[in-house]
Order: sequence, then C-alpha cells, then structure tokens
Amino acid sequence: MDEVFFSYPRADRAAVLPLVRALRDAGLGVFLDESGIDEFEGITDEIRSALAGARLFVAYYSATYPTRPACQWELLTAFRAAIALGRASERILVINPEPVADHVQPVQLRDARYGVTTEPDSTTRLVERIVARAEGSPGCLGDAIASKRPVWRPLEHLGSERFVGRVDEFWQLHQALHAFEYLATQDGAAAGQAVVIGLGGVGKTLLVEQYARRFAAFYPGGIYWFTSAASHTPDAPAPDGGQADVLAQHYQQVAAALALDSTVLDPVQVREAARQHIQNVGEPCLWIVDDVPGELSPGAVRELAAPHPLGRTVMTTRWRGYQLPVVDVDVLHADEAYHLLTTARIPNGSDEETHAWTLVQRLGSHALAIDLARGCLADQPSLTYTELLDQLVDTQDGDAFQELVEDLYMQVPTDHTSDIAATFARSLHHLDDHALTLLRIAALLAPAPLPERLLTTISIALDHQDKPGTGRADRRALSAAQRRSLIRQTGTEPPSWSMHALVSRTLTLHPETTRLRPALRQAALTATMHLMQAVYTPGRLDLADVMPHARTLVEELDTSESLALLDSVARYDYESGQPTSASHHYQRLTDARTTELGEDHPDTLTSRNNLASAYESAGDLGRAMPLYEQNLTDRIRVLGEDHPDTLTARNNLASAYESAGDLGRAIPLYEQNLTDRIRVLGEDPPDTLTSRNNLAYAYESAGDLGRAMPLYEQNLTDRIRVLGEDHPDTLTARNNLAGAYESAGDLGRAIPLLEQTLTDRIRVLGEDHPNTLTSRNNLASAYSSAGDLGRAIPLFEQTLTDRIRVLGEDHPNTLTSRNNLAYAYRSAGDLGRAIPLYEQNLTDRIRVLGEDHPDTLASRNNLAYAYRSAGDLGRAITLYEQNLADRIRVLGEDRPDTLTSRNNLASAYSSAGDLGRAITLFEQTLTDRIRVLGEDHPDTLTSRNNLAYAYWSAGDLGRAITLFEQTLTDRIRVLGEDHPDTLTSRNNLAYARQKAEAVQHGSAATPATEAVPQKPFRAD
Repeated sequence: MDEVFFSYPRADRAAVLPLVRALRDAGLGVFLDESGIDEFEGITDEIRSALAGARLFVAYYSATYPTRPACQWELLTAFRAAIALGRASERILVINPEPVADHVQPVQLRDARYGVTTEPDSTTRLVERIVARAEGSPGCLGDAIASKRPVWRPLEHLGSERFVGRVDEFWQLHQALHAFEYLATQDGAAAGQAVVIGLGGVGKTLLVEQYARRFAAFYPGGIYWFTSAASHTPDAPAPDGGQADVLAQHYQQVAAALALDSTVLDPVQVREAARQHIQNVGEPCLWIVDDVPGELSPGAVRELAAPHPLGRTVMTTRWRGYQLPVVDVDVLHADEAYHLLTTARIPNGSDEETHAWTLVQRLGSHALAIDLARGCLADQPSLTYTELLDQLVDTQDGDAFQELVEDLYMQVPTDHTSDIAATFARSLHHLDDHALTLLRIAALLAPAPLPERLLTTISIALDHQDKPGTGRADRRALSAAQRRSLIRQTGTEPPSWSMHALVSRTLTLHPETTRLRPALRQAALTATMHLMQAVYTPGRLDLADVMPHARTLVEELDTSESLALLDSVARYDYESGQPTSASHHYQRLTDARTTELGEDHPDTLTSRNNLASAYESAGDLGRAMPLYEQNLTDRIRVLGEDHPDTLTARNNLASAYESAGDLGRAIPLYEQNLTDRIRVLGEDPPDTLTSRNNLAYAYESAGDLGRAMPLYEQNLTDRIRVLGEDHPDTLTARNNLAGAYESAGDLGRAIPLLEQTLTDRIRVLGEDHPNTLTSRNNLASAYSSAGDLGRAIPLFEQTLTDRIRVLGEDHPNTLTSRNNLAYAYRSAGDLGRAIPLYEQNLTDRIRVLGEDHPDTLASRNNLAYAYRSAGDLGRAITLYEQNLADRIRVLGEDRPDTLTSRNNLASAYSSAGDLGRAITLFEQTLTDRIRVLGEDHPDTLTSRNNLAYAYWSAGDLGRAITLFEQTLTDRIRVLGEDHPDTLTSRNNLAYARQKAEAVQHGSAATPATEAVPQKPFRAD
C-alpha cells in the first residue's frame, strides 16, 4: 500500500511529476491518480482505497487546486479523517507553489505549507521533508475516511450541478460552525452558529445546500432544513407581531420534520422533543434556517437555532444586524461567472468570447442573472452570445420594465440592475404557455418549497377537469423551466420545487400575469381547499408542506373561497396548538364575515364562537367570556333555544365560567344544557353524554359529590352501552368516576377502577399515550391518598420519567408529575428529596409559564408548605404572603385558590405562634368560603376546622369545641362516616374535649390544622 497520497489538479501535472518521481526514487510509495477526474464525475474505489492506506496526504495546492471539485473532495475526506484520528497536522502536508497563501483552505493548513522555489536544491529539500513527515506520521487514515450518509429532514435538497466557486465561503462557514474545535484560528464565542448574508440572487441558499452536501460527512446526526420565508416576504423585517408567527411556523416545520403531533405539543414541547431527538441520535447534525427575516429579537434568533449543542446552526438572511459569525456571499468572481455562463455552450471564436465576457460584466457577475442568461443559451441552441447581448438592450423599454428595474434595485442595489432586470424578463421568452402558467401560479404562492401535488391540483382546477396525464405534462413544463434556471427541483420524495423571489417578482410585474391573476388565484384557492379537506388532520406531514401557501393565499380576503380557506387555516392553527395565531385568523374571519354576511349569519356566529375558543385556549378569559356571552344571546335570538349550535354555545359559556372559577354561573348553564340536549337530541348522542360528564365535573368542583357521583356512574354505563368498553370516551368516563370516588374518600372503589383504566389504556392506546400517562399518575395519586406510598412513589417516578421522555422537560404535564412526586416524597417524610423537586418545579414553571400562571402560583404554595413541614417558617411565611398577594392580584379575592392561600398563610401564622393574625385570617376565610362556595363545600368545612383549631390554640375552648362539633356533624352528613376528613374531625373534637377536661388535670393532646398543598393532579 502506498504511504503517500498525492492530490493535484490535472493542470499542474507537469510540475508534479518530477517531484513524484523523486519521492519514489527516495523509496516512498506514492499514489498519483492518472485518470484526471477534475470535474468530479465520480470518485473511484481505487482512490478511496489509496486514501485509506496512506500515512500522509500531500496536496499540491496551486491557485487551480481549489477550483477542482475532485481535489476538494480528496482534501475534505483526508481532513475529516485526520481530525477524527487526531494530530491532523502530522497527517496532511500542503505544497504551495504560489507566492501567497490566501487561496489555501482551510486556514489551518496554511501553517504547514512547503514552498516550491526555483532554487536548484528545492526539490531535494522538499523530498527530504516529505519523507521525514511520512515516517513520523501516526498511521494510515484507514476506516476514518468512511462516512455515514446523513438523513435529511424533512426532505433532501438536491443542490445544483452547475454550482461554481465559493471554496473560501465553504471553509469560512465550516470554520465558524466548528470554531470551538479550532480555537487557534477562530474566536469561539459564538461557536456552532453562523449567518450567511448577501443580496438577493447571489446564491446564499445554494451555497448552504452545497455545503450541506459536500461536508455531509461531518454531520452524521442528520441535516435539518427549515424555511423561514414561509412566514414573511424575503428581505423584509418581521412585521409588528410577526415575530410570533415566524416562530410558530418554524416550530410547525420542526414538528413535521420529526413526525411530532403538533396537536398535542406546544412550541416549547416541540423544541424539547427536538432536543431529545438530537441527544438520542448522539452525533453532530446541521440545522439550517433559510431566508430569516430582518430585525428579529436575539431571543427569537436563539429559538430558531438548533436546540442541542450537537447541532450546528446556519441561517441565511439579507439582514446584517444579527450578532453571529458572518459569511458574506458576494457576486461571483468574474472567471467563475464566465465559467457558469459558458457551461451552456463554449463561445465560438474570439468575438463570442468577448461578448460573453461583456455579458458577465453587464450582469455584474450576479449569480442568478448569469444562470438565467445561461438558461436562455441552453434552451435556444441557435442563440449566440452576441444576439443575447443585443436582446438585453431591446428588452429595456416600457413601463412594466421600468417598474421591474425599480423593484429589483431595492433588492439588488448595483449599477447593473437594468441589465439584470432585462435578463430576468428575457429569460421568460420562448417558454410555452403551460410552463409560464405554472410559474405564474408559483409566483402567487409562498416563497417556500412548493409541493408538486399542489401545482398539479391547481392545474386541474384551472382546466376545470382532471385530464389524464396532467401530472406528466406539468413535470415536462417544470423541467423546461428548470433548464432555463427559472425554477429548480428541491426535493424528490415527495417532489417539490422552488422559485427564487426575484424571478417571482419579475413574473408578478408582467402585464399578462396581472390579467390572468384572478383566474389563477381562484384555481389556487379551490385546489388548496381541496387538498386540506381531502387529507385534513392537523399536524400531519401531508399538510405541513401546503400550509405556507395556504397562509399566503389568505393574506387577501376577496372571495368566499378565500374566507373558507382562512377558516381552515385558523382551525389548523387552533388544533395544532397555536392559539395566538388561530385567534388572529379567527378575528380576521369574524370581521370579514360580519361585513359580508352580517352580524347574525350562522357562519358569523360560528366564527365568533371559534374566536372565543382560541382566546380561551390562550388563557385570555377576559376576551373570551364577552364573546361567548354575546354568541349565546345571538344564537338564541337567531336560531332559537333548541338549535344544536345554541346548545353548544351554552356549553362553551359554562365551560368558560368554570375555567374562571365561577361555578355559580357555570352549574345552572350546564344543568339547563343537559336538560335541553336530552329533550332535543335524546339520551344517547355523544353531545348529551358530554353534557352529563361536564355537569358531573362541575358538581365535583363545587364539592357536591352527592349529585356528581350518580351522573358519573350513569355516564359510564351509557358510554359502555353506546360506544363500547374500549372507546377512549368510555375510558375517560371510568377515570372520572374513579376520581369522584377518590374525592369522596371511597378508595375501595376508586383504586380498582383506576387500575382497570390504566390496564385498558395501555392495551388500547399504548404505553406512551398522554392519556395512559395520566392514568398512571391518577392511580399513583389514589395509592398516595390510601397511604400506600410504597406503590405510589414508584408510579409517580415512572410517570415523571416517561413524561420527560415523551413530552419533554417543560411540558405542563411533566411539571405536574414533578410536583406530584415531590408531594409523595413529602407525604413519606422525605423532605430531603421533596424540597429540591418543589424548588426545581417553581423555577421551571416561572420560566415556562410565567410568574402569574395559576400552576406557578400553586408551585409557590407547595414549596411554602414543604418549608413549613421542615420547620422553616421564615421562608414558608414569606412565600405564603407573596402567594396570597399574587393570587388576589391575578385571580381576584374570591377565587377558590385565593381562599386556599389565605387559609395556608393563616395556618403558617398559627404555627409561628402569631394567633392574632392567624385567627383574623381564618375568620375571614371561613366567611368568604361560606359566601362563595356554600356551607357544605369541603373547603368550607376545612376552614371551620382550622378556625376551631386557632381558637383552641388561643385557649378559647368554648368556641373551639362548638366549631369542632359542627364540623364533625357536617362532614358526616356531607362526606360520610368513613371519609378521612370525617375521621380527622372526630379526632380533633376528641382532643378538644380532652383538653377541656385536662385543664383541671394539667395535660392535653393536640388537634390538627389543615393546610392545603396542591395534591396530585387528576385529569381527563
């Protein structure tokens, strides 16, 4: 096996051969490729084998070397292998015959160059150095030259077979992405990220595509490509409020690329799932975000970047304000532009060569303009360079052309704009009508990859019939346009196409496009609606590629079809977990339908209902509630009391009241709705069963288990009969009934139901379904309530582990699991494990949900409770005081959670011996709970118990015993003899009576006060 692999360009053969002969004469085995694969038709197995066996890679790095793709492949392969093996500088040697080293890339190799001089002994000295380096090499490159082909997500980008030059830019980009590996040559402050910047049409996207393909072996963990232009106009700053849309669309693309269901994951969870995916793959990956708009905040730019340190992030943009390492992409070098132009046809004679160089100069070496000119020559074999130059002059007249020049100058501000514009306009000549129609359709849509199936569906809609062979005809027309560089195929599975924004703008300004636009737009609306209706499932991959174009089409609301499509876009966003975007679209739809159809049209009322739902989903009850109230009033007036839509409106308003904690208004609406649905729809329709469930849940929330339980039991029976044992709604009904039994203290019936539900959900839905994880949490909660912490804690631990894996660290359900595990540890007396979990949970909820989210306030309450349990009253009271103030400010004085905070602060004051403040708060809480919740609500009974305890502690046994007696009587009546709270009341009354008797004997026992942590979460 040869010890030295000698890499060189064919143009330098005469200079290389004497040196190779001298090396061989010195006893070195030297591999020298004689095939002359300069243009990279393919790398042979012989070359791969020679690279693997070489101990030293020698590159004859002349000025020609970086222009030869085969040479660059050999160098890149050896460089990657040497980096992987270590001691790269001892495995690669560069011979630089030029007077300067600026052309040598990567820059790390410049320090190792060996100059070739004209001195008589220069070859001798060079041979001696190469022999010494080969002998001192750590070993052959071996298997390190092998590379793993990375997976592209969501689609592989094909690049361009005509790509020329940009070697310096490739290595600058690579250097920036791997700066932390080459600290001697790069500031590592922003290592792992880079932004590629340049004017429109200079080739930023193609540069990154070619980098991803040529340097793919550095990224075995995969190549991820996302297009930010789907949510903005390229070269424009993100509009007011548009930053959220940019991020929302980005996360939707990420979800689609990883086959995540964005209907159950919000952006935070999608990012966490992506982070987990990259971590699980465990190898470096390339994360590309193309066409990033200008003026995004630093936080938004960070969110667009790869979510894990194994990911190297590249962004392309025309905006120069981002604080990341920059790779500037300028126009092509003149010789590179000439090479690209003449790939269509070699100029015939010196005059043609002169005119070709003139074209390069007139077009300012602008990459896209040069490629379009090349396309004109390639598509018209008889067209000469001289004639093309003349045609550019002829094209430059008329108002439309001047408008194009002015428009392009905003994006390509050079002295060559008129000639570039003329090239764009001229490149459209000689295309047949079919190809021009497809390009005009593409110009109407988003600057994002365009699925071929959408183009074909639009073609069918335009012809008003599905002709056999339409798809094949479209493919032929697109291929003809691709030969002229007007469009290019960017994916094959499924096929997709991209058209540069400057070409799109040229078409848009063409007078014929203006004339045809209404018909083209109508066909695009019809076709897009057809695709969405045919395959509509939010979050599915088969819609992800269509959505950017649907969004672009609904920017203008000019027809009934555009309103229908806007409705679908809003629905997609709502069900994909983007309530802010959904509410924006539903507001637009409501306004448009109000104007077009009137306030009382059923479609307007439906839009208003959906807008309210979007606000409620976003947590904005202040805007949701008035809309729900208005909608119910309007539907009663327009449709009547018994119309199904009216019944739905009443249910939705009741749900919003319940979410706001206003059970006094929610329950009567639920009761009326159940009665009306039974009368109008019957006992068994799904809507009736849902109404019964909702009313039962409201009764349970109000502490009225006597009315909740029979409804839950009836609902389970009915769902088994109507839907079957294994229907998801039946499993939910069983879970809810079990939860009610647990609330009533009847763990003997709750636990078997929860065990059955968990078993059934594992069998029907699978181990990792969110509802299965909820069932495991709920069973653990029931075990905890039963005092069986030995079974509860392992289930809580398993649920937390599974939720982190399935949903991500920051998913609200994951945070709930961490809270519940902490609760179980505290219940077991293991405060050493409980308090750190509570502290972590509070920190995470503040970060993920915000300071004022109800779950964040619950976490602060729970941490305070844990501190109190540990005897740290100083920290507990401070947190309780903060929590009460925050809940009053955020939720209001009368919300149940606010009343709980007042109770808990009073309990902490009592524990600290500050009975003056404790009794005042306990009295206020009892009064408020009677007024808000009623005399018999479990929380009201807890308040009575706690006030009695405070009186007992203050020595006021007369009032204490009276309250303890009343609480015991009420708990027996409301909760039953055997409920745990009833047993506590019986115990407390006994203590108080013992205390009264012991006053005369000098001894006493102690009753129990009841602070309220957030107990294990029960859902469904």
